[in-house]
Amino acid sequence: MKHLINKGLLLVSAFVMIYAHNTATDTWIIIALLLSLIAGAVYPALAGISAVNRATTKGAENHSRIYPYICEALVCAYLVSAFWLHPVYMFVSIVSYDMYRYRQRLSPVILVLLSIYMCVNYPLMSVLPQICLIAFSFAMSVYCCRINLLRAELLAMRDNTAEHDMLVAQNTRQLLENQDNMVLTATLSERNRIAREIHDNVGHMLTRSILQTGAIKVINKDERLEKPLAQLQSTLDTAMDSMRKSVHDLHDESIDLRTALDDVINNVSDMDIYMDYDMSDKLPREIKYSFINIVKEAINNTLKHSNGDHMDIRVREHPAFYQLYITDNGQNIRSGPSPAQGSASGGMGLNGIQERVNKLGGTMKISTDDGFSILINIMKRDFTD
Repeated sequence: MKHLINKGLLLVSAFVMIYAHNTATDTWIIIALLLSLIAGAVYPALAGISAVNRATTKGAENHSRIYPYICEALVCAYLVSAFWLHPVYMFVSIVSYDMYRYRQRLSPVILVLLSIYMCVNYPLMSVLPQICLIAFSFAMSVYCCRINLLRAELLAMRDNTAEHDMLVAQNTRQLLENQDNMVLTATLSERNRIAREIHDNVGHMLTRSILQTGAIKVINKDERLEKPLAQLQSTLDTAMDSMRKSVHDLHDESIDLRTALDDVINNVSDMDIYMDYDMSDKLPREIKYSFINIVKEAINNTLKHSNGDHMDIRVREHPAFYQLYITDNGQNIRSGPSPAQGSASGGMGLNGIQERVNKLGGTMKISTDDGFSILINIMKRDFTD
């Protein structure tokens, strides 16, 4: 559409020059106009047919290569006709617009020879406006092609940026999954250790006690000891059943959030950390893992990027949502949008926290008014979806 408008502008300019020179509108002018319109439309039309054939027909590449030669041959014939039909030269700008656009080679040479011929055989003042209009058509064609090239580069850059963002998001999700897997691996390792210790130590001792009690009951001759021995054996059997149940109940959901957070805090010696914990025992696994990793990341960011020496961590459960609030007493922290982008405190660290919160459908607010603080609210819902 843009090229059609440009050609229309060139056509109007040609009519203006004809009117300015008081050229009479006769049959030859009309014939020249029709030839120019046909020549100006033939190359885009055949180029469009060639593109459609390449897109819809297999093996049409060789056949489509013929079209550019046919087009240029027709344009050259049109230019040659201008040597005998002078009015044709008045509308050459319509055709010259496509010469650079479609990278023609022979027709520009013929156009130069035609312009020289016109300058030699006709008054310069009558030919100069047409030459200027032809030069303007070339410049406009170069400008439009350059704009199209820049637009194509911009679209390619946009696509590459979108692909890069997708890869970054995928890598971030993979990093979060790896962190969750690390917590899960540590939980399973601890579970296996506890189960093994219970089985090897407590289980064996209970089994031996049950067997000894049974043996004592068999050899016992004192009726006064029969009831106490029966009660003792019943107690040991109950203890064994309870131990078996406890071992079977050791699974990855049984990680204790408070214990895990205490372990994280106790491993930090360079900063004073106070935790206010108020959560129920039954928490979704996603909440546990996310809060553990968020606290770890917040502590790492404070140690690396803050001059604070004290941190408060509040973990609370409300009737409708879970809340995690982390703040430190660091000073000279940049305000504005940069913290949310990770530039002020930990780079990818805050991005990872934001990704976790988004995954849980929660909200995160960052403040640098008095130290650095993060407030996370996550609505209660079914996290097994």
